[in-house]
Amino acid sequence: MHKSLLFTVFVLFLYAPLTHGQCGQNYDKDVRQIIKATEKLPHEKSRIVFAGSSTFRLWDNMAVWFPEYEVVNAGIGGSCFDDLYRYKEQLISGTEPDILVIYEGDNDIVHVEEDGNQRKVFDIQSDAWKLMNWIQYTHPDLPVFLLSPKPSPSRWDHLARYKAVNSQLEELAQAYNYHFMDCWPWLTDNNGQVDPALFIFDELHLNKEGNNRLGHYIAKEIRNAHPEEQTLDAFIDQWHLAAATADSAIYFGAFYNDKSVFQGTDGDEYWNLGEFSAWAAPYFRRESAWTFEAFERHWYRNGNTFWFNERLNSPHMGKCRGVGVVRATGDGLKIDHYSLSFEVPNEVVGDLVPLATPERIEVLKYQQELDDFYTDSATSPLKPEERAAFHGHEFFSYNPELAVEAQILVLENEPWFNMATSSGVSREYRRYAKATFELRGQTLALFLYQSKRLMAIEEYKDHLFLPFMDKTTGVSTYGTGRFMDITIPEGTTMVLDFNYAYNPYCAYTDGYSCPITPQENFIDIEINAGIKGPSGH
Repeated sequence: MHKSLLFTVFVLFLYAPLTHGQCGQNYDKDVRQIIKATEKLPHEKSRIVFAGSSTFRLWDNMAVWFPEYEVVNAGIGGSCFDDLYRYKEQLISGTEPDILVIYEGDNDIVHVEEDGNQRKVFDIQSDAWKLMNWIQYTHPDLPVFLLSPKPSPSRWDHLARYKAVNSQLEELAQAYNYHFMDCWPWLTDNNGQVDPALFIFDELHLNKEGNNRLGHYIAKEIRNAHPEEQTLDAFIDQWHLAAATADSAIYFGAFYNDKSVFQGTDGDEYWNLGEFSAWAAPYFRRESAWTFEAFERHWYRNGNTFWFNERLNSPHMGKCRGVGVVRATGDGLKIDHYSLSFEVPNEVVGDLVPLATPERIEVLKYQQELDDFYTDSATSPLKPEERAAFHGHEFFSYNPELAVEAQILVLENEPWFNMATSSGVSREYRRYAKATFELRGQTLALFLYQSKRLMAIEEYKDHLFLPFMDKTTGVSTYGTGRFMDITIPEGTTMVLDFNYAYNPYCAYTDGYSCPITPQENFIDIEINAGIKGPSGH
């Protein structure tokens, strides 16, 4: 036979349209060749393995479309889902993919079983499910892209079965959180008709133009799900920018779901999305919620999950560190966890540790709550114009020396008396106990008072009132004294922490009747702790 005629016969045999699938054949030789070729690759870049039938096997310029990856073509002509499952250890585990793209089902749809009937859609789905289930169990972090069986002129009479199989495969991919890629819009016209210009003469396999179109869209899908660092950086930078511009929709919309976590610098700041957005709501009502700008960031990846650590500059917090987890989803990149912390140089750790004692932290929280109470329109005693001019209280620095242990002597049969107030309307109090303590070499005493009005209220029945004056009164603190709220002690000792001293409402606004400290509660010492006096005290 003439060589040219022999070649023509061979080509016709190779590409002859298949009316029946070839499922279940012996593909040992093909598998060995694929494994041998794969073993020669260095695997220095992320590896994409394309496993499936001849649509992949005959795609000779596949690697051109994925230059940033190492490409393994593990396609076998005529194969079906059950074949890929049969050779799964070699074609999937053995090729060590970082990303797996599967194309099966085309031959399943036209396969004729031994009883002469075409393979049922349910059986195709069952074979696909068995394969997906195995991949999920043995390679739980492997990103899988499931390409739909393509349309082709030679198999157009199977249109209904193609649609049914593709629908089942899409549902299956969603169930396993895999990516389903429907290639029909890529290969059909606006009327849903297959484009014959994309196929070789057998009207089943794609030509160069068809493969290029397939490559373009598959590459786009994979890059959307597995973005480069520039895209990841842009996403996190945009997230930080949303906080700086108080754009709550973008900022909180960047989170994966309601269970996503934001962990702040404070030990109690471990919030899900709802808790975090509620806490942050007042900040996002301003022109800027907070500002962080990254100057260093490193990304890591495992399947569809990315994590990063970054160093940040902040005008109000200095240098910080952030650690985050990002998921690639069908809706784009989403943050599932973010943890913020201060960056502390080793040289200053010794100075900072004493500042983070539980006692000091509780005092600072109390001071912040007092500021919030005065600035919140729902609770503030200030008039609107006073509240607008209020920028927070001034406090002495925390002083652990002024948290003193006092001996408590409960007084019996004390009479009620009228304590003077700023409005001239007296209030009934009685001495409940005498607190005696040592401070800077002096023995000092203060009386704890009980309010007749408050003791009748269930919520305040254990409440004691401690007004006091000291050598700072009228100098750096309010002129009629400062107050402390005390709970009736259970024993004969208690801690009096003057860091919790506060001012009455009358120090800031008119219209209130505030107690005036009795002279007997003056102590001849400076109590440089707690709140200072307001301007003009």
